[in-house]
Amino acid sequence: MKLPIVSVAAFLIGGILPTTSAFTQPSFVAKRTAAAPAPASALNAVSKKDSYSVTLLPGDGIGPEITAATKEVLATLCDRFGFEIELKEALIGGSAIDAKNDPFPDESLEQCRNSDSVLLACIGGYKWDNNPRELRPETGLLKMRKEMGLFANLRPAKVLSQLVDASTLKREVVEGVDVMVVRELTGDVYFGTPKGIDVVDGERVGYNNMIYSESEIDRIARVAGDVASKRG
Repeated sequence: MKLPIVSVAAFLIGGILPTTSAFTQPSFVAKRTAAAPAPASALNAVSKKDSYSVTLLPGDGIGPEITAATKEVLATLCDRFGFEIELKEALIGGSAIDAKNDPFPDESLEQCRNSDSVLLACIGGYKWDNNPRELRPETGLLKMRKEMGLFANLRPAKVLSQLVDASTLKREVVEGVDVMVVRELTGDVYFGTPKGIDVVDGERVGYNNMIYSESEIDRIARVAGDVASKRG
Protein backbone atom coordinates (compact mmCIF):
# COMPACT_ATOMS: atom_id res chain seq x y z
CA MET A 1 0.00 0.00 0.00
CA LYS A 2 1.32 3.40 -0.98
CA LEU A 3 1.82 6.32 1.32
CA PRO A 4 -0.23 9.43 0.62
CA ILE A 5 0.22 12.29 -1.76
CA VAL A 6 0.96 15.01 0.77
CA SER A 7 1.18 18.77 0.64
CA VAL A 8 4.84 19.48 1.35
CA ALA A 9 3.95 22.55 3.38
CA ALA A 10 2.48 20.36 6.10
CA PHE A 11 4.38 17.08 5.75
CA LEU A 12 4.86 15.36 9.10
CA ILE A 13 6.49 12.06 9.96
CA GLY A 14 5.05 10.44 13.04
CA GLY A 15 2.40 13.13 13.17
CA ILE A 16 -1.29 12.72 12.78
CA LEU A 17 -2.82 13.42 9.41
CA PRO A 18 -0.99 16.24 7.62
CA THR A 19 -2.63 18.40 4.99
CA THR A 20 -3.17 15.78 2.33
CA SER A 21 -4.15 16.33 -1.25
CA ALA A 22 -5.04 12.74 -2.02
CA PHE A 23 -4.33 9.42 -0.48
CA THR A 24 -5.29 5.80 -0.05
CA GLN A 25 -4.13 5.38 3.57
CA PRO A 26 -3.07 7.69 6.43
CA SER A 27 0.38 9.24 6.56
CA PHE A 28 3.70 7.53 7.45
CA VAL A 29 2.83 6.58 11.05
CA ALA A 30 -0.16 8.18 12.73
CA LYS A 31 0.89 7.67 16.34
CA ARG A 32 -1.64 7.21 19.12
CA THR A 33 -1.16 7.64 22.82
CA ALA A 34 0.01 4.74 24.99
CA ALA A 35 -3.47 4.58 26.49
CA ALA A 36 -5.04 3.85 23.13
CA PRO A 37 -2.72 1.50 21.22
CA ALA A 38 -3.60 0.21 17.78
CA PRO A 39 -2.25 -2.61 15.63
CA ALA A 40 0.72 -1.68 13.43
CA SER A 41 -1.33 -2.58 10.38
CA ALA A 42 -3.79 0.17 11.31
CA LEU A 43 -1.08 2.77 11.77
CA ASN A 44 1.22 2.21 8.82
CA ALA A 45 0.40 2.97 5.22
CA VAL A 46 3.40 0.86 4.18
CA SER A 47 5.46 -1.65 6.08
CA LYS A 48 7.90 0.01 8.44
CA LYS A 49 11.42 -0.02 7.03
CA ASP A 50 14.72 1.81 7.24
CA SER A 51 14.48 3.56 3.87
CA TYR A 52 11.65 5.09 1.87
CA SER A 53 11.54 6.31 -1.73
CA VAL A 54 9.74 9.62 -2.17
CA THR A 55 8.95 11.48 -5.37
CA LEU A 56 8.98 15.27 -5.11
CA LEU A 57 6.69 17.27 -7.39
CA PRO A 58 7.81 20.92 -6.93
CA GLY A 59 5.39 22.18 -9.57
CA ASP A 60 5.05 25.90 -10.16
CA GLY A 61 5.13 29.30 -8.44
CA ILE A 62 6.48 28.99 -4.91
CA GLY A 63 6.48 25.21 -5.25
CA PRO A 64 10.24 24.84 -5.80
CA GLU A 65 10.91 27.11 -2.79
CA ILE A 66 8.58 25.06 -0.58
CA THR A 67 10.19 21.85 -1.81
CA ALA A 68 13.70 23.08 -1.02
CA ALA A 69 12.68 23.91 2.56
CA THR A 70 10.95 20.55 2.90
CA LYS A 71 14.14 18.73 1.92
CA GLU A 72 15.94 20.37 4.83
CA VAL A 73 13.19 19.39 7.27
CA LEU A 74 13.18 15.80 6.03
CA ALA A 75 16.95 15.55 6.35
CA THR A 76 16.68 16.62 10.00
CA LEU A 77 13.90 14.11 10.67
CA CYS A 78 15.89 11.31 9.08
CA ASP A 79 18.88 12.07 11.31
CA ARG A 80 16.74 12.30 14.42
CA PHE A 81 14.64 9.17 13.93
CA GLY A 82 17.18 6.95 12.21
CA PHE A 83 15.79 6.23 8.78
CA GLU A 84 16.50 7.29 5.19
CA ILE A 85 14.43 8.91 2.47
CA GLU A 86 15.52 8.75 -1.14
CA LEU A 87 14.21 11.88 -2.83
CA LYS A 88 13.67 12.13 -6.59
CA GLU A 89 12.01 15.04 -8.38
CA ALA A 90 9.53 14.80 -11.25
CA LEU A 91 7.54 17.25 -13.36
CA ILE A 92 3.91 18.28 -13.04
CA GLY A 93 1.84 21.33 -13.93
CA GLY A 94 3.17 24.33 -15.80
CA SER A 95 6.80 23.30 -15.46
CA ALA A 96 5.93 19.99 -17.14
CA ILE A 97 4.08 21.79 -19.91
CA ASP A 98 7.10 23.99 -20.58
CA ALA A 99 9.54 21.08 -20.56
CA LYS A 100 7.48 18.24 -22.03
CA ASN A 101 4.32 19.83 -23.47
CA ASP A 102 2.37 17.63 -21.06
CA PRO A 103 0.99 18.68 -17.63
CA PHE A 104 1.80 15.26 -16.13
CA PRO A 105 4.16 13.23 -18.34
CA ASP A 106 4.01 9.44 -18.29
CA GLU A 107 7.51 9.27 -16.83
CA SER A 108 6.34 11.36 -13.85
CA LEU A 109 3.35 9.07 -13.36
CA GLU A 110 5.54 5.97 -13.47
CA GLN A 111 8.00 7.43 -10.97
CA CYS A 112 5.15 8.26 -8.58
CA ARG A 113 3.74 4.75 -8.87
CA ASN A 114 7.13 3.26 -8.02
CA SER A 115 7.60 5.42 -4.92
CA ASP A 116 6.52 4.84 -1.34
CA SER A 117 5.13 8.36 -1.19
CA VAL A 118 4.74 11.54 -3.22
CA LEU A 119 5.17 15.11 -1.98
CA LEU A 120 3.32 17.64 -4.10
CA ALA A 121 3.91 21.38 -3.71
CA CYS A 122 1.63 23.48 -5.93
CA ILE A 123 0.77 23.97 -9.59
CA GLY A 124 -0.57 26.65 -11.89
CA GLY A 125 -0.05 30.30 -12.71
CA TYR A 126 -1.20 33.09 -14.99
CA LYS A 127 1.26 31.97 -17.65
CA TRP A 128 -0.85 28.93 -18.55
CA ASP A 129 -4.36 30.29 -17.91
CA ASN A 130 -5.19 30.70 -21.59
CA ASN A 131 -3.87 27.31 -22.69
CA PRO A 132 -6.30 24.76 -24.15
CA ARG A 133 -7.76 22.41 -21.55
CA GLU A 134 -5.35 19.57 -22.31
CA LEU A 135 -2.39 21.88 -21.68
CA ARG A 136 -3.56 23.39 -18.39
CA PRO A 137 -1.67 22.61 -15.16
CA GLU A 138 -4.81 21.38 -13.38
CA THR A 139 -5.32 18.77 -16.10
CA GLY A 140 -2.12 17.15 -14.89
CA LEU A 141 -3.47 17.06 -11.34
CA LEU A 142 -6.68 15.39 -12.51
CA LYS A 143 -4.66 12.84 -14.46
CA MET A 144 -2.64 12.00 -11.36
CA ARG A 145 -5.82 11.52 -9.31
CA LYS A 146 -7.41 9.28 -11.92
CA GLU A 147 -4.40 7.15 -12.83
CA MET A 148 -3.27 6.61 -9.23
CA GLY A 149 -6.71 6.24 -7.69
CA LEU A 150 -6.22 9.18 -5.34
CA PHE A 151 -9.72 9.56 -4.04
CA ALA A 152 -9.61 11.47 -0.74
CA ASN A 153 -8.68 15.01 0.22
CA LEU A 154 -8.17 16.17 3.81
CA ARG A 155 -8.83 19.86 4.50
CA PRO A 156 -7.95 20.75 8.11
CA ALA A 157 -9.03 24.04 9.62
CA LYS A 158 -7.44 24.74 12.99
CA VAL A 159 -7.00 28.09 14.71
CA LEU A 160 -3.78 28.48 16.67
CA SER A 161 -4.11 30.39 19.90
CA GLN A 162 -1.13 32.56 18.96
CA LEU A 163 -2.88 33.72 15.78
CA VAL A 164 -6.49 33.92 16.86
CA ASP A 165 -6.49 37.73 16.85
CA ALA A 166 -5.00 37.84 13.35
CA SER A 167 -8.24 36.51 11.88
CA THR A 168 -10.70 38.84 10.17
CA LEU A 169 -13.38 37.06 12.21
CA LYS A 170 -14.05 37.83 15.85
CA ARG A 171 -12.20 35.83 18.52
CA GLU A 172 -15.43 34.38 19.87
CA VAL A 173 -16.23 33.02 16.39
CA VAL A 174 -12.92 31.34 15.56
CA GLU A 175 -11.35 30.51 18.91
CA GLY A 176 -11.06 26.77 19.37
CA VAL A 177 -11.99 25.88 15.80
CA ASP A 178 -10.51 22.50 14.87
CA VAL A 179 -12.30 20.67 12.07
CA MET A 180 -11.30 18.30 9.29
CA VAL A 181 -13.17 18.21 6.00
CA VAL A 182 -12.88 14.93 4.07
CA ARG A 183 -13.54 15.45 0.37
CA GLU A 184 -13.97 12.81 -2.34
CA LEU A 185 -11.82 13.40 -5.44
CA THR A 186 -12.48 10.87 -8.18
CA GLY A 187 -16.21 10.17 -8.24
CA ASP A 188 -19.18 12.44 -8.93
CA VAL A 189 -18.69 14.78 -11.90
CA TYR A 190 -14.89 14.57 -11.98
CA PHE A 191 -14.76 11.60 -14.31
CA GLY A 192 -18.44 10.73 -14.82
CA THR A 193 -19.46 9.89 -18.38
CA PRO A 194 -21.06 10.65 -20.74
CA LYS A 195 -20.46 14.38 -20.62
CA GLY A 196 -20.02 17.12 -23.15
CA ILE A 197 -21.66 19.96 -25.05
CA ASP A 198 -24.03 19.27 -27.93
CA VAL A 199 -26.11 21.51 -30.17
CA VAL A 200 -29.83 20.87 -29.75
CA ASP A 201 -32.43 22.87 -31.68
CA GLY A 202 -29.80 25.43 -32.59
CA GLU A 203 -28.45 26.04 -29.08
CA ARG A 204 -25.64 24.55 -27.04
CA VAL A 205 -26.63 22.13 -24.30
CA GLY A 206 -24.10 21.02 -21.71
CA TYR A 207 -24.41 17.87 -19.66
CA ASN A 208 -22.45 15.93 -17.06
CA ASN A 209 -22.99 12.90 -14.89
CA MET A 210 -22.77 12.71 -11.09
CA ILE A 211 -21.93 9.06 -10.57
CA TYR A 212 -20.91 7.18 -7.41
CA SER A 213 -20.59 3.44 -6.89
CA GLU A 214 -21.23 1.80 -3.52
CA SER A 215 -17.53 1.00 -3.17
CA GLU A 216 -16.60 4.66 -3.71
CA ILE A 217 -18.99 5.73 -0.97
CA ASP A 218 -17.70 3.00 1.33
CA ARG A 219 -14.03 3.87 0.98
CA ILE A 220 -14.41 7.62 1.53
CA ALA A 221 -16.60 6.92 4.57
CA ARG A 222 -13.91 4.63 5.95
CA VAL A 223 -11.28 7.34 5.47
CA ALA A 224 -13.47 9.82 7.35
CA GLY A 225 -14.00 7.31 10.15
CA ASP A 226 -10.26 6.63 10.36
CA VAL A 227 -9.52 10.34 10.52
CA ALA A 228 -12.13 10.86 13.26
CA SER A 229 -10.72 7.98 15.33
CA LYS A 230 -7.28 9.58 15.34
CA ARG A 231 -8.50 13.05 16.32
CA GLY A 232 -9.44 12.04 19.86
